Amino acid sequence: MDIFDHKTVCLASVAGVLGLFLAVYSFTCVVYNLFFHPLAQVPGPMLWRASRLLFIRSLLSGNLPIDSKKIHQKYGDIVRIAPDEVSFARHDMWRDIFVGQDGHQPLPKNPTFWKAPPGQPDNLAFTSDPAASTRMRSVAMPAFTERALARQEPIMQAYVSLLVEKLSERASAAKIANQKAVINVMDYFNWLAFDLVGQLALGEDFGCLKETELHQWVAILFSSMRAMALAAATRYYAGLESILMYLIPASVRKAQTDHYSTARDKIHRRMLAEDTKRDDFMTPMLGENNPNFKNMSLPEVESTMVILLLAGSETTATALCGTFNYLTHNPAELRKLEQEIRGVFKREEDMTLRALQNLPFLNAVVSEGLRMCTPVPTGLFRIVPKGSGGATVCGVFLPEGTHVLANFNVMSFSEKSFYRAGDFLPDRFLPDGARPAEFDNDSRYDQKPFGAGSRACPGKGFALAEMRLVLARVVWRFEVSTAPGKQVDWNELKTYILVEKVPIEIVIKERPEASSSH
Repeated sequence: MDIFDHKTVCLASVAGVLGLFLAVYSFTCVVYNLFFHPLAQVPGPMLWRASRLLFIRSLLSGNLPIDSKKIHQKYGDIVRIAPDEVSFARHDMWRDIFVGQDGHQPLPKNPTFWKAPPGQPDNLAFTSDPAASTRMRSVAMPAFTERALARQEPIMQAYVSLLVEKLSERASAAKIANQKAVINVMDYFNWLAFDLVGQLALGEDFGCLKETELHQWVAILFSSMRAMALAAATRYYAGLESILMYLIPASVRKAQTDHYSTARDKIHRRMLAEDTKRDDFMTPMLGENNPNFKNMSLPEVESTMVILLLAGSETTATALCGTFNYLTHNPAELRKLEQEIRGVFKREEDMTLRALQNLPFLNAVVSEGLRMCTPVPTGLFRIVPKGSGGATVCGVFLPEGTHVLANFNVMSFSEKSFYRAGDFLPDRFLPDGARPAEFDNDSRYDQKPFGAGSRACPGKGFALAEMRLVLARVVWRFEVSTAPGKQVDWNELKTYILVEKVPIEIVIKERPEASSSH
């Protein structure tokens, strides 16, 4: 045997030993996960309990919400969807996970998912540190109170007026051409949401509505969703995230850095503006609540404002798209909304945020829209922290390090929680006395699309006000219907942290009495 044959045999032997070791190790891990793990008694699909790989495949394929529903339907309200992860779809999860009990603090955000992008400092939205969250929220919360919303209303009204104006132009052009005005509301609602939040967060909009096109900077935020899911998947295995960051092309990393720098420049222009007392999201962070950036550092303010562009706009635009999709597919419900809006308001300018708060069916439509098309259908990811001694959620003891998923989207579509859960029926959210009896046992109070406890979304009031205003003014001004052959099954859309939207095409026709009143 010559030297080359000898080396070949040696390499083959080493490879064989390594292969055998990996096989034995993998088999041992599977046996442990299935039979000896502290969570072994929690039900779930065998392959999901044996290895994290099926969870990751579901996450990266955009099917995690769909797969979660199927698993819960088969195995119950509490299921194990990975060796060290439990998904909960029960009403008492809100107390146990987000409020805490028996001396235990609320479970913190899972840093596997909640982590600032590389090169960016921690921020209000992503921090998994409860103390940092409390500190930053104390600075930022004055921007999201009812009083602040009242001061921000003229800005919101102006952008919704521009939205209606642009829709009216499309409707008029189609009428002149003797055609139907078919529009993709996904585009218009995204343009509105990003311009509005851009103005309030950065002090200037992106010109999306004015130019009726998505700004390049905003488009990159959209494309980052899959990258965020991939980055989260790598964090389950030590070292993989570093490898991923190394493999990202230099041009892509530069683009991310450039766009973060662009946002930071906008923020600095807002800080230096002569009108430093604007009624926007940044005002509290520059004022008495944060002298010399003592309570929230300048890098934290910058990072928070950048994330707010996505969290404060993409989510609301998604909910509006989904709600309009359901309304146009359910003409009877759309007619009820039209009758309420046009019965209460004779002039478009009378639709103030305060007046819209008092419309029961409009509020019911918003609530049903958020139930059926929540922007975050994957659920809310939390973790049992190290040093806590474990936690008990819905009667199940979870050891330290357990990943926890509050799967409220599963509850939304459960027949145990809602009568005819798969149907768009806003009546279920009408006030007592006006609500049909068949909905009396619905779990309306378990619907918390903005989260719960101390980490609930601070922009809840702003988002609800924006949804009410857009729905009311569009329905008041236009006759709306679904575009023939363009129906979208919202529940089949892919989800990469947030819903990946597709075109939602509807037909609009300006009402004669509305066009003559403006």
